[in-house]
Amino acid sequence: MGLMLATCSADGIVRIYEAPDVMNLSQWSLQHEISCKLSCSCISWNPSSSRAHSPMIAVGSDDSSPNAMAKVQIFEYNENTRKYAKAETLMTVTDPVHDIAFAPNLGRSYHILAIATKDVRIFTLKPVRKELTSSGGPTKFEIHIVAQFDNHNSQVWRVSWNITGTVLASSGDDGCVRLWKANYMDNWKCTGILKGNGSPVNGSSQQGNPNPSLGSNIPNLQNSLNGSSAGRKHS
Repeated sequence: MGLMLATCSADGIVRIYEAPDVMNLSQWSLQHEISCKLSCSCISWNPSSSRAHSPMIAVGSDDSSPNAMAKVQIFEYNENTRKYAKAETLMTVTDPVHDIAFAPNLGRSYHILAIATKDVRIFTLKPVRKELTSSGGPTKFEIHIVAQFDNHNSQVWRVSWNITGTVLASSGDDGCVRLWKANYMDNWKCTGILKGNGSPVNGSSQQGNPNPSLGSNIPNLQNSLNGSSAGRKHS
């Protein structure tokens, strides 16, 4: 995306700034404002560098008011209007969203989006063929949930992908970091658990874990984490 910064706030506005001079990073100009109609809690750029995919932003909301329904919106940049327009709303996500993260796209024809809410959810967004969508309008997607895990048994606060978009790390109120990875059949499973002090959890008898595949993966846990983006990233 270059030297651009996106912010979201409780006023329901996403603001996108650009640094026109790379030698003077104290000056940022406001380029776009996007109204989301809901209090915003998290944001993620789509890191795809392919020209086949327009820049996209996913925005999550932690609004808990009764009238607030769907909590995730996808916005896409339109080259013709030079503005961001809403492309999709994830209607099935109705719980407050604490974090959201697009997986790096290294040649996939679709996008992967991870969401931290009361559990971990992973969605795929497959673009509908252009001839089936309105001319000049935002891209439409076939949206499918491919994984949902409540292994944290608590609120999930952070989700973060490794650099290749193949391993997802999540953290929750249980004080653990859990790693998720899809096998050759695209079935997502937990491949490791770290305690808050960084030590691995031995064994696989974790309550609420439908896919206990930890034992053989613990020695490789640190290797899986190497390359995972740590901390919060909104740029």
